[in-house]
Amino acid sequence: MTDGTKEYTDVPDKGLFFVALGGVGEIGMNFYLYACDGDWLAVDCGVGFAGDRLPGIDMLLPDPSFAEKIAPRLKGLVITHAHEDHIGAVATFWPGLRCPVYVSAFGAEMLETRLDEAGLLGRVPVRIFEQGDLLDLKPFEIELFSINHSIPEASSLLIKTPYGNVFHTGDWRFDEDPVVGDPVDYKALRALKKEKILALVGDSTNVFVEGDIPSESAVKTALTELFAAYKGKRLIVTCFASNVGRIESIAEAAEKNGRTVCLLGRSLWRVEGAGRAAGYFRGVPVFLTEEEAAEHDPSEILYLCTGCQGEPKAALSNISYGTGAVQPVKGDVVVFSSRVIPGNEQAIANIQNRFIAKGIEVITVKEALVHVSGHSGRKDMAKLYEFLKPKIAVPVHGEAAHLYEHAGLAADCGVEKTVIVKDGDVLCLSSEAPEIIGEVKTGVLARDRKQIIPLNAGVLKQRRRMIDEGTVVATVVLDKKGMVSGPVQFSAVGLIENTDPVLQQMDAAVKQAVDLLAAEKRSDDQIVADTVKSAVRKVVMETHGRRPMVETHLVRI
Repeated sequence: MTDGTKEYTDVPDKGLFFVALGGVGEIGMNFYLYACDGDWLAVDCGVGFAGDRLPGIDMLLPDPSFAEKIAPRLKGLVITHAHEDHIGAVATFWPGLRCPVYVSAFGAEMLETRLDEAGLLGRVPVRIFEQGDLLDLKPFEIELFSINHSIPEASSLLIKTPYGNVFHTGDWRFDEDPVVGDPVDYKALRALKKEKILALVGDSTNVFVEGDIPSESAVKTALTELFAAYKGKRLIVTCFASNVGRIESIAEAAEKNGRTVCLLGRSLWRVEGAGRAAGYFRGVPVFLTEEEAAEHDPSEILYLCTGCQGEPKAALSNISYGTGAVQPVKGDVVVFSSRVIPGNEQAIANIQNRFIAKGIEVITVKEALVHVSGHSGRKDMAKLYEFLKPKIAVPVHGEAAHLYEHAGLAADCGVEKTVIVKDGDVLCLSSEAPEIIGEVKTGVLARDRKQIIPLNAGVLKQRRRMIDEGTVVATVVLDKKGMVSGPVQFSAVGLIENTDPVLQQMDAAVKQAVDLLAAEKRSDDQIVADTVKSAVRKVVMETHGRRPMVETHLVRI
């Protein structure tokens, strides 16, 4: 099968295959498919985040074209956990997939809001599972294993097939003293050796992290001590909104220091609602709204905000500008109880610098144990390989450096075969040796407010050029002979001031260029428009060093 000049593979109807449509070569957009004798299983369906390089874009999504093609044979979509990069695209893609969605109770609460916003609430068959359940989606049989992560009810999947068993880790870590959920069941994991694991498809996020990763309980203790050191001062804390365990840690640490938590940010309130509905936050006092918090002395409140990654419209960013619900003053303290996601460094630094310039103390993981990762480091990854003894390792959930490092670690742990795949590769797992037999259509889409457009869409290229080089609109009035009549009107907002003498140079350049055209060419609107664009662009390049987009409006009288 081809798409233009691109050749794609038809996945055989016999055998066991793995296809990643997103989540390999990048962190985010997790969307994985398994095929067994012509039937298909989807695991996770998430989004990615665009950052500053794509102005106006809310988020990125994997291209679902291939998943929609095989949708009639799709047995179900299983969600490992409720982070946006694993669940955030379900509402967008489900109309093309039309399959049951299997998710935990907390995940179902988180998904409900998205489905409601998309007008799909009640239409999507959502099946709620518990860890330990067995999903019979023949030819797939899926056993759900409870695993620790920075969100409740994360699951690893043991996918049983006639060709062998695959352990799909999802996002995971080992936490022997978690704030939310149970400690990892080492005994149950060790017992999986008997299942003769064919392949482990595993998280690569923290493969470069050496040593032990502290427990979430250690963070709670550290936060309690930290808050005590700032008695009488206003405390502003930010964390990942989905990290229910961290929210509970912060709330308990605040309560021990005589403070009540005020939530600032829509996504925190959404997680709070989903968490309480699923049975979490028991014993945690009711959180205050900003209006309720205003009735208390700031020293009695802990303000918990969205925006730990520097998101420009989040609560923390607004506070840093002095336009939020809290007006920060010298002596206040801001705690970043989070890590920096690659790509967000500058946005976070900008917020921190705005606080520091106002005499506000900023505390990060460099100064105190205010965050631990929800992903396993090398030590625990090696331990998992020792427990499961898979024949094949397939690293996912990482950039190229993570994948290759993970493959090397797996080989050091005695794994016979390691396979580096990219999005779209069709990996055959049922042959004597794992083999990439071809690829299917993949790509990246962008959510532009209410539209989904290709990442390479012309409108995005134009938008980037408008920001980098500027835009000039020239309105030119032509007489019957095609000569310029009167002054040319220019609009170059954000590029050229209205009083800039360069506007006169542009006017003269346009008139000269049109005047030099032959009479028959002056009657051709396209030729005149191209001539005007060239003249304007040349002047702006000479005076401002930019090559702007130029739009020409021709008026003939």
